[in-house]
Amino acid sequence: MFRNLKIGVRLTLSFFLIAIISVSVIGFISYDKGKESLSVESFNRLTAVREMKATQIEDYFKEIRGQVISFSKDPTIVMAMREFKESFDNVDSDLNYSPDSLNAIKNNLVNYYNETYLPKLNQNLRIPANLEDELSKNTETIILQNLYISTNPNKVGEKLNLDFASDGSQYSKTHAKYHHFIRDFLEQFGYYDIFLIDDKTGRIVYTVYKEVDFGTSLTKGPFSFTNIARAYEASSESNNPDFVKIVDYEPYHPSYNAHAAFITSPIYDGPEKIGVLCFQMPIDKINNIMTNHERWADVGLGESGETYIVGEDYKLRNQSRFLIEDSTNYFKMIKKIGVPKETISRIRNLHITIGLQEVKTKGTIAALSGVTGSEIFADYRGVPVLSSYKPLNIQDMNWVIMSEIDEAEAFSPIYKLKTYIIIVFAVLMVLIIFTSWMMSRRMTKPLKHLTGGAKQLAKGNLNAVIEVKGKDEIGILAMSFRKMQISINNLIDELKDINQNLENKVKERTIQIEQQKDMLEEKNKEIIDSINYAKRIQNAILPTDKIVKEYLKESFVLYKPKDIVAGDFYWMETISSPQRENMVLFAAADCTGHGVPGAMVSVVCHNALNRTVREYGLTDPGEILTKTREIVVEEFEKSDEGVKDGMDIALCSLTDNTLQYAGAHNPLWVVRDCHKELIDVSGNSQMSTFQLTEEEGPCLIEIKANKQPIGKFDNPEPYTTHTFELEKGDVIYIFTDGYVDQFGGERGKKFKTKVFRELLLEIHKKTMSEQKKLIEKAFEKWKGNLEQVDDVCVIGVKI
Repeated sequence: MFRNLKIGVRLTLSFFLIAIISVSVIGFISYDKGKESLSVESFNRLTAVREMKATQIEDYFKEIRGQVISFSKDPTIVMAMREFKESFDNVDSDLNYSPDSLNAIKNNLVNYYNETYLPKLNQNLRIPANLEDELSKNTETIILQNLYISTNPNKVGEKLNLDFASDGSQYSKTHAKYHHFIRDFLEQFGYYDIFLIDDKTGRIVYTVYKEVDFGTSLTKGPFSFTNIARAYEASSESNNPDFVKIVDYEPYHPSYNAHAAFITSPIYDGPEKIGVLCFQMPIDKINNIMTNHERWADVGLGESGETYIVGEDYKLRNQSRFLIEDSTNYFKMIKKIGVPKETISRIRNLHITIGLQEVKTKGTIAALSGVTGSEIFADYRGVPVLSSYKPLNIQDMNWVIMSEIDEAEAFSPIYKLKTYIIIVFAVLMVLIIFTSWMMSRRMTKPLKHLTGGAKQLAKGNLNAVIEVKGKDEIGILAMSFRKMQISINNLIDELKDINQNLENKVKERTIQIEQQKDMLEEKNKEIIDSINYAKRIQNAILPTDKIVKEYLKESFVLYKPKDIVAGDFYWMETISSPQRENMVLFAAADCTGHGVPGAMVSVVCHNALNRTVREYGLTDPGEILTKTREIVVEEFEKSDEGVKDGMDIALCSLTDNTLQYAGAHNPLWVVRDCHKELIDVSGNSQMSTFQLTEEEGPCLIEIKANKQPIGKFDNPEPYTTHTFELEKGDVIYIFTDGYVDQFGGERGKKFKTKVFRELLLEIHKKTMSEQKKLIEKAFEKWKGNLEQVDDVCVIGVKI
């Protein structure tokens, strides 16, 4: 193509190409090296900020550990602990209220809960709390909460300003004696609250702020399931005066379901342990460290940088800069990226992101696995950032720290340099083109006349006069042009006709293809939209992680659909009755097929399970499966086509340590100490036992299921219920066949049941969250680049 150009153009292009290559190489090298240097400098700055903030946070936690130990040994606190315990236990007899007076006191307290506490709490709950769940039944607690909360003249949040109640009790005298001292300590060091807890009963006999946890028992009371109860239990069981226990942030009802963290240490009077000291850790202190008192630019984080802490649940442990600086756009952002409405509402009500904003990014995942590093990835807003991350060294806390700044801001100087290079490049190109044109014009002047004649020929003018001067190469070329005039003219006419015909055909074919393409895209969009909506419906019937964790605290659910929607599902129902107090039903089910057909079957089967429990009131697993089969068969027999679909399932009920199980094809596995026999008290179990080796170690006991599906089956029999008494440390596993049937490995074979058993025996002592990660990692490693063959559902529960 270059040969067909005019000589003047060739010369111009030659100069242009030489110049553009030279300038482009220099510009690219300058830009690349500049960006590389700026990237290194930006990451160094982020790492320096990260290390500074990490040191501050780690030092702060060392400081509060020292404070709780020192304060627990303070003689004033030791005396206060003794006197508060004694006066708390005697407040009822001390005041000697009549039954009518006690009823009036309780009614007054109930009014406070119903009119002040519960309305504010329920704004931040998905399932509203009720009075029965929140109000303590202890008489001493009711009396003291009435004195220091419901009849306290100070408004909510300022109840600590009451130094003592005027009831004349020994408790109020003790409160007047010590409250000012403890309150001053709280205000000096910025703690949210300070508690004194009876080591024998778990009663919170004193608290500075007087929220509704005041006077309640952390062993039997309404808040015995919270993280403060776990912190108290650890310190009350310790025999070390210097013992300290910190628990991570979790929702806490007395603080209106805001996230709260606690630190505890035992209180000793000489060799005698008399109580537990507890600090509710402050949020503002950590926020001030991480936000540099909201002066991010002072530490080199510019207009978009921030440092923040993330816990093992991938939630923030301090305020987001973007909520603080621009809450309007922050809420638009989290709504756009799909944060659940319930979470957005809680963030808006509490004006806090701690424990609510999820930050599951490439950096947080790496840091929580113990990796320290720096790289570029999308942050929790979906915005590319430069990030420097590392795990924090804080005892009892699995936290990581992130130091980040938007990529656009970090590289803004190099982007300006790029613009400058382009401008200079454009100016140079204009100068080079002009110089090349002037030189080529002088060199091509002898060809001017021949070029004019050639142009006439190109226009179809066969009478064009071509001047021939001399017998050199240009003269010979002119003679050739004359001979070719007629042939060129005819050829051009023929090419025009051919070209016009081709263009018409191309236009016709293009219109047809575009119409077909539009139809295919519209149909594909309709199908994908329908399947995605089906996925939303299917997700809505599955129990949330929060509900699962609420009733099965040590558990995991690994759920991996093969397609957008799945035939597998997991199910859970809770039952509370005099006969079945605190029963939890849970199941892993595999319906016929996968994808859209499997999902449709799963809706029928899921509905059948719900009807069996809710409508027919069945709680025995065998009876539930028998009735569920009846409902499923009845539903499918309504079709004229005689649908034979159904499901395989493993169904368990758990009441305290009593486990009942029934299954359709899918077995139950229990891992426990081999020296402790698993006894089926119903006397009808078919059990097999497996060990990794013949040496001492854990055993995996398999309880086999009935070999009949939940669906149409020849000669069906009732499903068998197996009942077992479990012990602490036993681990229950139920699952569908998608995990063990996955093809993979070096030879592309199935994973198989034996390998799965061995994996569970190796990892059963780890935490349930770690087990889930290891099971999923083993699955992905085995699958490799192969396609997932079926839906996967695995449920584990530790007693």
